Amino acid sequence: EQLTRDKGVWFMEEDHELPQYSVNEVMAGFKSHPEILVRTEFITKKKEKTVLSRAESETKLKDAILVVEGASLIRNEYGHKLFADFFFFITGFHGFHVFSGVMLNILVFFNVLLGTYERRKSYEMVEKVGLYWHFVDLVWVFVFTFFYLV
Repeated sequence: EQLTRDKGVWFMEEDHELPQYSVNEVMAGFKSHPEILVRTEFITKKKEKTVLSRAESETKLKDAILVVEGASLIRNEYGHKLFADFFFFITGFHGFHVFSGVMLNILVFFNVLLGTYERRKSYEMVEKVGLYWHFVDLVWVFVFTFFYLV
């Protein structure tokens, strides 16, 4: 699909790759494997995704207009689009803080080499950067647990 200004995405460039398979190729593969069924993103009361029957799967595939491979900010084959938005926001926000922590650790490293803290008779900055770094590390444990494993 061509991104245009009238669709509200005028600030994006069209440099993403098209899927490797067309809808017709997916349909042909589906027909040649009778054991395959379609699983939808709709969750039942038992907290399970809906699995369609073979007939319902064929009907659903006939209505398909595009093939989605992987998660992006536009489409998410693994679940709701809002989850993909939140996932990329959280991991990007955490990545920014990791980058900041690396920069601070490099700064502390050079200050130690230059003897800055020895002259000041205080290593308080080293302790603060260490606390920051370990807090970012602790946050990663929760990000990994709730956004990758759950």
